[in-house]
Amino acid sequence: MDGAKRKESDGKGGFWLGRGFRWTQQHAEISRQIMYRSPGEIQGPPSWLPPPILKAIQPKNFVPLKADSVGVSWIHGISPDEEELTLPIEALPGHTLVVGTTRAGKTRLYELLTTQIVHAKKILIIIDPKGDKDWEQRVRKECERAGRKFLYFHPAHPSKSIRMNPLANWNTVAEAATRIGQLVDAEGTFGAFAWKTLFRVMRAQVADGVRPNIRTAKEYVQNGVEPLLESLLKKALYQRLGGAWDQDLDTFVEKQQRGKTSPFKSERLEGMTGKFLSLKIKDEAIEALIAMVNHSKEHYSKMIQVLEPILEMLGSDELGQMLSPDPLDLNDTRPIYDTQKIIEENAVLYVGLDSLSNKIIGSAIGSILLADFASVAGAIYNFKDKPEDIYLFIDEAAEVMNEQAIQILNKGGGAGIKAFIATQTIADFDVVFGSNARTGQALGNLNNVLCLRVKDPQMAEWIATSFGKTAARDVRVTHTTGSGSSKSFTEFSGSTARALSEVEIPFVSPDLLTRLPGLQYFAFLAGSTLYKGRLPLLQ
Repeated sequence: MDGAKRKESDGKGGFWLGRGFRWTQQHAEISRQIMYRSPGEIQGPPSWLPPPILKAIQPKNFVPLKADSVGVSWIHGISPDEEELTLPIEALPGHTLVVGTTRAGKTRLYELLTTQIVHAKKILIIIDPKGDKDWEQRVRKECERAGRKFLYFHPAHPSKSIRMNPLANWNTVAEAATRIGQLVDAEGTFGAFAWKTLFRVMRAQVADGVRPNIRTAKEYVQNGVEPLLESLLKKALYQRLGGAWDQDLDTFVEKQQRGKTSPFKSERLEGMTGKFLSLKIKDEAIEALIAMVNHSKEHYSKMIQVLEPILEMLGSDELGQMLSPDPLDLNDTRPIYDTQKIIEENAVLYVGLDSLSNKIIGSAIGSILLADFASVAGAIYNFKDKPEDIYLFIDEAAEVMNEQAIQILNKGGGAGIKAFIATQTIADFDVVFGSNARTGQALGNLNNVLCLRVKDPQMAEWIATSFGKTAARDVRVTHTTGSGSSKSFTEFSGSTARALSEVEIPFVSPDLLTRLPGLQYFAFLAGSTLYKGRLPLLQ
């Protein structure tokens, strides 16, 4: 379609998906018969028919097929009738999988849905790895029309972006450490050591009354925890001894120095540590920092190599200021947000990850923001009786998927979250999760499927299987002829037999999914109803 009239939904009944028809057994059987025929067997109307007669017999909404058109138009032409198609609100807590290859219409579908969500006054969070300018401009424009707050985060445009703290919301220090630790490209001993280091640093910061962020974690991991240890020791010794806590520190320094080289950078800190240990004060945060200081520097440097790259990427330069905002920096006037604040203000957030420039950083940003979102979703699930509707759109989802994202799909419906996950191939998820079985477990949480044209045979097969099967009539015709040797050569016998049976076929053949024209789709909603539809282009 060249265009479409503007249709805005209030978000109560459902969201408009364009026009189409319900796909039934009859359509499945007809499509099977057409695909068995060669193109030469399917003739159009005679060229000699006068134009008025041609126009009279043409189907409604007929558009001449261009020679360079992608896909086959007869799939939608199987049904002469169309109706308005709607994505029911009741089906959305089950989340939605959007599948389609490049230039098939995923972004146009997202534009259509997010436009309606904006005007329905619902919370909307968009994570777009490649940063589609058309989608971003559409959402920005619709927010202006609807009087909504539009928030923009993009590492390639720091001056235009808000600042976001992905470590703002968590229930335990272990959760905050895991949020960064899961980004480390290492397993086994190295991965465990990286997580333990982050946990010890962040637990000590919390004990010191400071909320951890990526930049401070980077500083302590790379430069040492001595300043943090000294701050905690001051408080612990003052609490036990009062104002005279530092009178005899030299004595403990001398005791520490006998017979060995001190690992401490200052004699004062060494004395404070010795005095703390002599008092037998129990404090896990301080004891862990002392263990870090006493740890072999050579071994520590070797083990921490897997953690430093991700801290350097997310905690340095302009990106570090965006992800670890300092509210006391009066020179930086960019607003500071986190997932909880966005939900409280009923805002619209667009996150562009700039993955085309740096896929590793883009994926890390998306993963850590999703982890923060999962934490907030968990709190909503546990403590809110009637949560707000929160719409989450993730394009190229395999680039940012993690365990927290799977938890959003598992339990997010109870927190009011309605997720839309887009991908091109199954293989993208297999790389992330490590196995096809794990991919099936993750995608199995998505109850609705919107499938545009796909090119990956594995994906087409997976989608077709999820649509189910039906029965089709199979007609077999046999002919036999013969003549006996004892009879005249002019005599012969013959027979014709027709056998009608039923065979099991896919409701939608994988071949159809690979031949869809642009902006056309199959929709399987709430595990019950299958539709064939076509999208409009918003004006």
